[in-house]
Amino acid sequence: EKHSPGKQMATRYKLRSQLKQAWKNTIFDRYNQQLINSEHGLQAYFCAELLNQLKDSKRRIFIEPLLSFSDKRRHPDIVICNSQSIIAIIELKYLPRGRPSYKKDLETLEIAVKNKKELTISNDRFRGKRSDDKKYTLAPDAVLCWAAVYTGKTLEIKAPKLGAHFLQLDALTMIGEDAEVEK
Repeated sequence: EKHSPGKQMATRYKLRSQLKQAWKNTIFDRYNQQLINSEHGLQAYFCAELLNQLKDSKRRIFIEPLLSFSDKRRHPDIVICNSQSIIAIIELKYLPRGRPSYKKDLETLEIAVKNKKELTISNDRFRGKRSDDKKYTLAPDAVLCWAAVYTGKTLEIKAPKLGAHFLQLDALTMIGEDAEVEK
């Protein structure tokens, strides 16, 4: 885990622990078993692990929801909400043979922080019986996560605008070896 120093202390320790465990399980039990071969595969297995980690809580996991704020729209890979607010936004990258770019992902996370009071999740493509048209705002202690599978040395991402919200999860690949999860 890496985060830039900030005035606030990192919070949501349980959620951070659940995210880390879901990431480890995804990499060790799915990637290393050759079951993941795309970012969508990574997303599917990571969400399955998140559902397992969060099964005893009343959390909602949104996959590629439309986040709207002011005049911008973004589709982060995963958003986790409690009954009141967005408690985590997760951006994934899958480049097991390369080095990922994280600029756009960090911009999405920074925009979410900047617009936290007017941030909403939209499910406008849904056509069934509506049970939850609730608008979610970003929790003050939300976890903003960038998780990636890539090769080489661990990226040292600096995200000063995200401060203690930022969580970086890495899985490093090597030829002929199992991927390693950075601590």
